[in-house]
Amino acid sequence: MSTITFTLHTQQPILATSFQGDPNSDVSYPYIPGSMIRGALIGRYLKHNTNIGDDILADTQVRDLFFSGQVRYLNAYLLTKEEHQPRSLPTPRSWFQNKGEDPLERIYDLSRMEMSDLDSDVSAKPVKHQFCSVNSTDVTLYTEKRRINIHNQRHRSKGRAIETVGEVFRYEALDANQKFKAVILCQKKDQQILEELLNENDNIWLGGSQSAGYGHTKISKIQFHETWDEVGENQSLENRIEREYFQITLLSDMILQNECGQYVVEPPIQLLAESLDIDPEQLKLHKAYMSSALIGGFNKKWGLPLPQVPAIASGSVFVFQSLSLDLQRVKDLEFYGLGERTVEGFGRVAVNWLNLDNSAEFSTTLPGSEPSSTDVPKLPTGSKSAKLAKEMAKRLFCQKLEEKLRQKVSGFNIEGNISNSQLSRLMIIARKALNDPKLGNKPNLQQVTELLGNLPPNASDQFEYAKIGNQSIKQPIEQQIKEWIENPSGWIDISPVTIAGESYDLSQDETLAPKYTLLLIMAIAKKATKE
Repeated sequence: MSTITFTLHTQQPILATSFQGDPNSDVSYPYIPGSMIRGALIGRYLKHNTNIGDDILADTQVRDLFFSGQVRYLNAYLLTKEEHQPRSLPTPRSWFQNKGEDPLERIYDLSRMEMSDLDSDVSAKPVKHQFCSVNSTDVTLYTEKRRINIHNQRHRSKGRAIETVGEVFRYEALDANQKFKAVILCQKKDQQILEELLNENDNIWLGGSQSAGYGHTKISKIQFHETWDEVGENQSLENRIEREYFQITLLSDMILQNECGQYVVEPPIQLLAESLDIDPEQLKLHKAYMSSALIGGFNKKWGLPLPQVPAIASGSVFVFQSLSLDLQRVKDLEFYGLGERTVEGFGRVAVNWLNLDNSAEFSTTLPGSEPSSTDVPKLPTGSKSAKLAKEMAKRLFCQKLEEKLRQKVSGFNIEGNISNSQLSRLMIIARKALNDPKLGNKPNLQQVTELLGNLPPNASDQFEYAKIGNQSIKQPIEQQIKEWIENPSGWIDISPVTIAGESYDLSQDETLAPKYTLLLIMAIAKKATKE
């Protein structure tokens, strides 16, 4: 057996479509599927072997390289900086964290402890990061970067959207400038051919919508290994096999069928027993942390999608009572995997991963942020594009301001005896204050202050005794308005908007806070007159 590892560096976003999101969106898997890598290498192989007919399965070498299971194409997961585990792995679903802990410092492995053993102040929730690398009791968590693009369907002949063809849809793809570690398990006799296919060209295109600017990837750091362990160099199988429990962790999605041929999502007890050559009754399930996923795919030869089937999601954990295991059987289990489509990287398992120190708690770190195509401003200062991005950010920020204004008004009510004539007077003054000619048509909050200070006694009593607020807190109208005027930005808690590196927030226009404060006063007064 031999192992080939190589790095895939995304130059463009990659669309590896999964079954998530609404019908008008395509959401990518958080990794590059092994089926996608296999498909790209099949394309390279057929390009140099044009004598092969339409039925490529009739060719013995094609079957051995891509379909028989002698060569397995594993999923490419995010590259780590850890020498002992350069390929990250799916985070076990038995890992939980304290809800609200930010930054995350501690992980609790409930496959090794009970929920009741947690401290009383710990509110457990699953760890959200999808990938991890483990070094003893230290864990580094990883999350892929994504890019969302909006597209319009175009008419094939006219090349643009028309009335009947022009639906808007969304792609959520793996972002460019990320590195993934890919693995191919093969026989030694196939190693040279696969090496030639990988070295043929550094540039390779993966996934969907390649003609629309997706899929360009570069291959680098091709390495060959006589021995290789999927969970890292520090956790050899010999050290993992004799433990207190027999624990299985799925390192990729697993597709199972029952005896009737139906796809099922359940602990793979029967297949495990067959693989280990033991009686299924010996596998006594102690704990299970599992989830399901929907698996599909696309057959390029057919030009059609593959049937959708349910599967056990990667990261699922099954804990059995301790067993006496045959080392070679366990080696075969980890090499060949379980279930269907293992040649495409499905059904990968790890035995007794993470149990070397018998620890149920891990300390965590997050990798340092690296420059991304979505993080770095690329627009030259002062250019037309930068000005346009600034204007777009300003408009989006104003949209958020208007939404905040609507939320504020909907939550406020006026209670008490205040006449509509006093509310109308307040609206008129606030409207005039929006564009004060003395200040160059800028907002002037002082006009509202002067109104409240010069009211006749009867009207002043109405503003003093009528109250304004939400259901929990109410205070006199006069007091609330004075607070808004003294600190017009106090009620506006909106984060800045950034477009292509150009940001916009409240501090960049001193008139925004007074303007929207006056609009708030007018809107609440108008709402009160109607009620």
